[in-house]
Amino acid sequence: MSLSFFVKKILSTALMVLVPVAVSWAGGQWEREGHFYFLIKNTRESFSARGAGANKFPSKYVTYDGIDFLVRGADDWKDYGRLNLEGNNLFSLPIHSGMTVEELHFLAGGNFGNSYKQDALLSLYGDNYYYGTINVLFAYQDGTYKALSVPIFWDWFHLGPGEWSRDGAKIRSIGNNPVRKNCQMYHISFSNPQPTKPIKDILISDSWLGGMPFSDIFAVTLKSNDTLESIPKTDK
Repeated sequence: MSLSFFVKKILSTALMVLVPVAVSWAGGQWEREGHFYFLIKNTRESFSARGAGANKFPSKYVTYDGIDFLVRGADDWKDYGRLNLEGNNLFSLPIHSGMTVEELHFLAGGNFGNSYKQDALLSLYGDNYYYGTINVLFAYQDGTYKALSVPIFWDWFHLGPGEWSRDGAKIRSIGNNPVRKNCQMYHISFSNPQPTKPIKDILISDSWLGGMPFSDIFAVTLKSNDTLESIPKTDK
């Protein structure tokens, strides 16, 4: 399966922009510092899917490549939480229509419970080979859209440190995931191809097998010069 296959797959979902998706815009779902917004993790409204382990991050925020991420969930969470991309769901970022967005950043790790061994045909490639894509669709108010994708390798196929980039999409290994044994963590970024164009929606999807997503996206940071309803960054 090539990267272009998955790009075509996400492009085929463009018509879904016009129908309700997983999460709609609502106020109070972001913290802000300067031009950066951090998707809040004090409720399950956005990070509705359970993570696979306890939240062992040492602080509320971590920084990679000069980008801050909000990683800790509410005190009563027993896990670190992740975007619900199961069953090939599309996740719609809770932004207001008409704003402009420059960049989108994720922290993500592998879904340890999934591999090609769950598929009789794909298992011919070997139980330890694991490949898919994370896709972002920028849907603009004028009805046009741009789709970007990054390839992902999780858990069993240990590539070591490295990165991949193309057309404003980038994925870089940043070491072991502190909440997942034998699982690497990645900084994934998407630069909006048309950053001055008003946006209607930003949709996120993941490759999947058997209804399970390949990835655990557990932190989202957005960069925008526009004002998005938010509260000041409150690192404890």
